[in-house]
Amino acid sequence: MSIEAEPQASSSTAAPSKEPKLIPVLSSRWALRGAHVAVVGLFCTLFMLLNHLPLRNTDLWGHVVFGRAVLDQHAVPTVDPLLPLAEGMRIVDVHWLSQTIFAAVDRWGGPEALVGLFTLVVWSTYVVLGRTFFLQTKSLGLTTLLTLAVVLVGWSRIATIRPENFAMLLFAVLLWMQFGRRARRAESVLTDDTRGDALLWVGIPLVAGLWANLHGSFPIVVGTLGCFWFGRVVEVAWHERNFKAVFTDREMRRQLYWLELALAATLVNPYGIDAWIEAVRFSSNLNLREIVEWSPLVVIGIGGREFAVACVVLAVILRHSRQAMNPADVLLLALFGFAAVMQIRMSGWFAAVWGVTIAPHLADVVGRWFQRAESAALVDEEEIDTTDYRTPALRYRNTLLCIVMIWLTFAFSTFSRPLLGGAPRPQETLLGDTTPIRAGDFLKASKLSGLAFNPQHWGDWLGMNAPSGLKMFATTNIHLMPRNVWLDYLRVLRGDTGWDSTLDKYNVRVLIVDKKDQATLLHALKTAPDWVRVFEDDQAMILRRKSAQPAAAQPAASTAAAHP
Repeated sequence: MSIEAEPQASSSTAAPSKEPKLIPVLSSRWALRGAHVAVVGLFCTLFMLLNHLPLRNTDLWGHVVFGRAVLDQHAVPTVDPLLPLAEGMRIVDVHWLSQTIFAAVDRWGGPEALVGLFTLVVWSTYVVLGRTFFLQTKSLGLTTLLTLAVVLVGWSRIATIRPENFAMLLFAVLLWMQFGRRARRAESVLTDDTRGDALLWVGIPLVAGLWANLHGSFPIVVGTLGCFWFGRVVEVAWHERNFKAVFTDREMRRQLYWLELALAATLVNPYGIDAWIEAVRFSSNLNLREIVEWSPLVVIGIGGREFAVACVVLAVILRHSRQAMNPADVLLLALFGFAAVMQIRMSGWFAAVWGVTIAPHLADVVGRWFQRAESAALVDEEEIDTTDYRTPALRYRNTLLCIVMIWLTFAFSTFSRPLLGGAPRPQETLLGDTTPIRAGDFLKASKLSGLAFNPQHWGDWLGMNAPSGLKMFATTNIHLMPRNVWLDYLRVLRGDTGWDSTLDKYNVRVLIVDKKDQATLLHALKTAPDWVRVFEDDQAMILRRKSAQPAAAQPAASTAAAHP
């Protein structure tokens, strides 16, 4: 920005002299267009949406407890602090770094700080993907469209805070490095342009090493780089019709070196090669088959419609594109498409791959469509040059609009509360309606002890709030539960025949029931003489054995909802 003085009137005129008038002059780079407004609007809206999502009651609180153990003991945990029935089961805590981050952020700012962490990590993931789309398409409009499409395709996986969020960010960075490099090489006149490859020599092993300590999905980085390497092998073999050319191809060797570096970097973790063994063993655990996100994709189920629409759009775009399909892209789509079909939880990974592989083809189709439209318009016009050669005036209204949107996003987000004096959100809004808040408050104030049977999806929250003498039957770490214990858990959860004798076998002293999902067990308890109700609200019911010690008085917040 510069300041220019308005020239004074000529001395030949009789006009009186005036003080110079200062006129602000902004660089033309700040004169944003409507496409910039669309991009800023999309990312501001996404930021606000993420920032106001509640902390869903999944495995978050179990990770916080594990992270507290790491901070307190300065070592990775060897036992599950919340799951006594998993005693003796070996633990390979491949999430230790994510858990430590969660615990440190929770100690610093509580659940509200965890929301802020979740917002920044997930939002940054889509910013990196958006940058990748722009490098591929050179169009802000297509960047906005593709980013929005990827958000919608992977929506079923976007709303939960867990270590997977860090892995998705690293995955986006990996795609940006590879596809951004491809876009740069396509623009270069050199046949073997290696400028900027230093980023990948450092970035790929760094991403792989961090990933192996943040989340158990780190084999994905090796699988992704394997697709790039083998795709190059196929490409050279197809064009040269000579396998000798494959071994002498510099690009193939470069991709192979990066693959080997990534594989070596994943071994830099507290467990070494055992982390790989755990990743394979974990994904094949039979207990996980009872969890929805580990189930196969169904078209009319969670994430199924989005996946089906994405496949149709992909087929249409590829049908009309004149761009050659890179073999690596085919391998990536096949790998992650198959993974998404086999497990719902992979739909978010597929969405990212779908976006970066379809981007250049969408740019080709849209570009040729605009060319045809412009050609048709020129044919209809008279051959008269009506071009206005005057320099258009710079307008900064769009720039001002973008600044206002960014400020409003900050002002209405939780990040502004400490600075602007906003009141903290109530616990019910912050944690959502899936968290048994009042049941947790009751247990915290009670003197109940022994083993408590509970729905596993509540186990982390209740176990974190329960008194030290009360342990949960199940938590979200169901892969640590022996198979026979898991089957007994399902028998009681569903209220199947023999549920009461199963509770006797484990000497369960407290019974916690999800009133929405355990109607059969709830009905059976009406005629069970050995259990007395000590707490109930619209969400949960807590009972104890008559021989168990009575509970302490309930906190004021729960008294109105409790029944004697």
